[in-house]
Amino acid sequence: RARAPTTRARVATIDRASRRLASSRVASRASRGAAAKAREVDGASLGDVLGASTRVEAIEVSGSATRARWIANDGALAKKPPIDARTGEESTSAVPELRRIFLPSGFPESVSSDYVAWLKWHLLSLLFRDVLEVLTAQSLLVALGMGSTPGALPLTAAAKWVLKDGVGSIATLLAGSFGGQKYDEDPKRWWGVTNALEDVARAIELATPVAPALFLPLAASATFVRCAALTGRGSLINGSFMQHFGRKSNLGDIRAKLEVQGRWLALVGLPVGIQVFQVVSTSAAGFVERGDEASAFAVAFGAYGTVITAHCLSCWQSARALKFDILNRYRLLKLADAFVDAENDELLDVDALGDIEGVYAPRVTPSTPTFGADPSELSEDWNSFIEALRLANTRSYVLGFDPKRSSSPSAMLLNRASPRDTFAAALACQKLQRLASSATTAEARRAQDTIAMRVNAYAYADARVLEFEAAMIRSGWRVDFVQLGVAPTFVVDIAASS
Repeated sequence: RARAPTTRARVATIDRASRRLASSRVASRASRGAAAKAREVDGASLGDVLGASTRVEAIEVSGSATRARWIANDGALAKKPPIDARTGEESTSAVPELRRIFLPSGFPESVSSDYVAWLKWHLLSLLFRDVLEVLTAQSLLVALGMGSTPGALPLTAAAKWVLKDGVGSIATLLAGSFGGQKYDEDPKRWWGVTNALEDVARAIELATPVAPALFLPLAASATFVRCAALTGRGSLINGSFMQHFGRKSNLGDIRAKLEVQGRWLALVGLPVGIQVFQVVSTSAAGFVERGDEASAFAVAFGAYGTVITAHCLSCWQSARALKFDILNRYRLLKLADAFVDAENDELLDVDALGDIEGVYAPRVTPSTPTFGADPSELSEDWNSFIEALRLANTRSYVLGFDPKRSSSPSAMLLNRASPRDTFAAALACQKLQRLASSATTAEARRAQDTIAMRVNAYAYADARVLEFEAAMIRSGWRVDFVQLGVAPTFVVDIAASS
């Protein structure tokens, strides 16, 4: 009975992929035909159509864009611009070359569907970030007494500069050691958090001219926060984001184009930042001369606060635009909850669940099972832990009730668990949540037959896991891997007592 829905799901998935492929081929052929006004011929029939009376053009394409035409020129090969579909003449537009410089080869087919939505906000955040870098560099120099004094940096100031950077190594070590798997499991949230922390660091640096005597502790604190933030930010953009965006094993190309985009924005941000600093400094100095220090503070706070706020909002919007199709604990439990609740195979797709997930929405609520539990989150004592292992039998996960969270259902994952075992664990957890929800208090729940509830939940997951997996495939989710983050997995070692 469970095989039929799975077979239908696979057929539907294959049909959908075939339709997309056929559609993309038709669109690609139409684009090339309109641009070059040349016949598209099947490679197998080239020998039949080529002859002395035929005109041949080799059209160079990148994704859906036409880049150039190769034609005959007195017996030699000649490279010509593409034909503009609107005018029918050779294109003089610089757009194809700009696309080649700033966008990955094969764009947009070579990147994920959310790449453009993310990129526009990311580039805007980079611009504000570059402006902030200029402002904070100027502020640090002013705090060191170098704001308007030409000449070499004094030895004491140079020593302070080196010392404040020394703490950055410690911050990088800590962030890399304790944050790695957390970044992978929830990249949207950590993208927002790391960028917000970088803004905190910039704000501290902007405050150094107010208390130049505290330059070293302020600058060192800012460097510590910023280096920790940059470690997480770099890990995300070079790791999770590149894996998500790339669709044709083109991670290096996508990353290189982001560098190009960032460098161009830095050239824009430098003069803008210098101008903002000069205007704010001049305005604030005028208020100070008139004895109105409150207005001077308001001008600086308003200008710098606006830039920081704009950067934060841009980063939040870029994170919000991301729609990951890989399952993590939050997404898997949400899908399992919907499947158990509706008792059918209609699940949220990647875009819909991505909107619900948001950036800062809570990932764990009081009703969320403890997924990826350790033994202390599975049972109250050793005897109940052994009983839970017995009930699991040969399965690769163990159900229990978390005594730390008012006996909320929990699942401990064994090291041998496959993605399908993990799907079954999520289904069983959510089914157990339904069975236990009739007990309104922890005392009433303990009075019920928790063993029977777990047996029921195991049986439900065993019977429905294939349907659940097929439903996720139909909704566009990847089912080859589950990102568990820092959730522990276990090997149960059983030996005879001596």
